[in-house]
Amino acid sequence: MMPLDIISFDQQATLAVNGSNSLFWDNVMYTVTDTFSWSLLIAMLIYILFKNTQLKGTLFILITIGLMIFVADRICSGMVKPMVGRWRPAQDPELMYLVDIVNGYRGGRFGFFSGHACNTCCMATFLALLFRSTRLTFILYFWSFTTTYTRLYLGVHYIGDVTVGFIVGATIGVLFYLLYYKLHQRFFKAKLISEQFTSTGFLKSDINRFIATVFVNYILVITIALTRGIS
Repeated sequence: MMPLDIISFDQQATLAVNGSNSLFWDNVMYTVTDTFSWSLLIAMLIYILFKNTQLKGTLFILITIGLMIFVADRICSGMVKPMVGRWRPAQDPELMYLVDIVNGYRGGRFGFFSGHACNTCCMATFLALLFRSTRLTFILYFWSFTTTYTRLYLGVHYIGDVTVGFIVGATIGVLFYLLYYKLHQRFFKAKLISEQFTSTGFLKSDINRFIATVFVNYILVITIALTRGIS
């Protein structure tokens, strides 16, 4: 168990960043937290993989990502959450009436550690190592951070939950990339690289398309939030 002073600090810090008096931001955070809202990014990722690698290479990457997310989710939701049994802020009897919630959403009972933080961070880490683009790496971690921040805003995680989730997610992302790299080196031929490509063989123009898609997706999220606000 964590010392009481650390728990108290975590509670107070979480309350400080939880919620707002803005219906617009309520709608934005509620939309961003939904995995479905990022479907456009998933579609662009699959397009880039098919365009830049052979079919078996694309399938290998997608299977690796799928296995990585499955393992991350099982560690978080299947093992740690029920074992630790730490209440979410919005479910905690000591705190639940102090927490701002949106649309009655309180999440499940237990929240340590954050699955959103873990899954998005392992995805960002894996893709950053796969694509090797400094700009895209920054964008990926920005996406992970903003998606995870919604969990604090909505009152379904403590700051401690998301911090541990980031650490575990980054670790899983690195380990799965190392596994992918080792197997890729063994079973796939190296690509000839020119200045048009990143060091791992992806067209820089496609990396730019992915970055543009991230911004377009944020615009769509804000548009959806505005629509919800009007309705």
